[in-house]
Amino acid sequence: MFDNFIVYFKVISLLCFTFLLTACSKESNDSDITNEKSQALVLLRGLPTKDTLHSIAIVELDPSSTRFGEIFQDYELPNLDEPLHHLYYSPTGRLYATGLDPKCSLMEIKLTRDTQGSPNIQGHKCLETQGQVVGEDIIWHNVADKEYMFVTFMGGGGIDQPDGGSVGVFDAQTNQVIKIIDARKSLVGPNKPFIMYPHGISAYQDRMIISSTAHPDLKTGVGNTITVIDLNTLTAIETITIEDSSPLGLPSSPVEVLFLRPSIVEGVQPGVLVNTMLGFETWFVPYNEQEKLFSNPLKLYDGATNNTGVPLEFYGTKDELFISHGIPGVVKRYHLDQLPKLVPSGPDIKTDAGAHHMIFFTDNAGKDLIAVQNNLLNLGDKSHNDPTDIDFIAKLNAHTVSVHDLANSERIGTINFKQRYGKGIENIEALFGSGFVHHH
Repeated sequence: MFDNFIVYFKVISLLCFTFLLTACSKESNDSDITNEKSQALVLLRGLPTKDTLHSIAIVELDPSSTRFGEIFQDYELPNLDEPLHHLYYSPTGRLYATGLDPKCSLMEIKLTRDTQGSPNIQGHKCLETQGQVVGEDIIWHNVADKEYMFVTFMGGGGIDQPDGGSVGVFDAQTNQVIKIIDARKSLVGPNKPFIMYPHGISAYQDRMIISSTAHPDLKTGVGNTITVIDLNTLTAIETITIEDSSPLGLPSSPVEVLFLRPSIVEGVQPGVLVNTMLGFETWFVPYNEQEKLFSNPLKLYDGATNNTGVPLEFYGTKDELFISHGIPGVVKRYHLDQLPKLVPSGPDIKTDAGAHHMIFFTDNAGKDLIAVQNNLLNLGDKSHNDPTDIDFIAKLNAHTVSVHDLANSERIGTINFKQRYGKGIENIEALFGSGFVHHH
């Protein structure tokens, strides 16, 4: 089945639209004035055929500036074979990144200001993970009045494990490992809750949800479940299948999860929103907080019948929920106060192939904007003879950040990082604090 993985995606890619892949900008009279709100942190992947290195960069995102797309600092990571993957701020403002390289699967980054007050990346430290590799998502959550940092590791104790994966529990102050939560399917026995290829993570009260996405080598296995972890005991207690149609003939691959809770929407029925990357769907799993029980999953959105595929991220402002879809490259927006119903709140934001992470900010004129990173995994481009290329993923790599007017969803600028800097873009985040309100 997995031998057909690439073939299926080639077929799907034929349905994609023609994408804008060239950088553009607009000029204004005060365009040389920089505005920190419109600057972002990006994680960049060096490409072998471009002879470039993985790095963390600070970039200008205001299309009205003549410096639009300019990198102010490019902090290179020459010792990493694989790039950093996601950026996260702790509740106290510390900056972390997960990583794909087993040598550095979790990192703390020192972001400060220089003597002129400008943002400056001053250093980094790879953190001890007790052998857990391929870091993905991070959340901070209180358990018995103590705050912990939870990290999903898709590779668990080693990518040689065909059913590996784990959740690291870290002291939020010292970064020390408190516990590794794992439950390999081959070891726990039949019909027992298991953890496999965990990616998405979200929590409410004493329950945490993680998703089962795909083995890090992208060929050994694909998941179709979410797993419930009891935060009182830090153990897996239930595994729930999230799957219906199979547009690619593959397991559904749940990717990001969002535990919908009253702190996000007042009075909401708690439950878990789930995007299935290869099922092309969005689901809701209701949660009874009195009984601490989950009900049967409900399908909210079917991408196969709506001409979208590879749904990835949940992000939110104080009024809206945004869901990115890698195919054809679109971000859909919904009324936050109508959740779990997905009621459109505005026109679709048409981005580029691989629509993925996003941030929200204001430009020099005070206009509200959204920037979308359009890449799935940045594994190269076969037409350029890139040895890191996997064909189907290349179809979901526009290598761009597109910037849109949040009022009407219209595109007002695009930065093509491959054309301009010879790099792919892994992730995007705001400076000195998250560029969104709701995520995990």
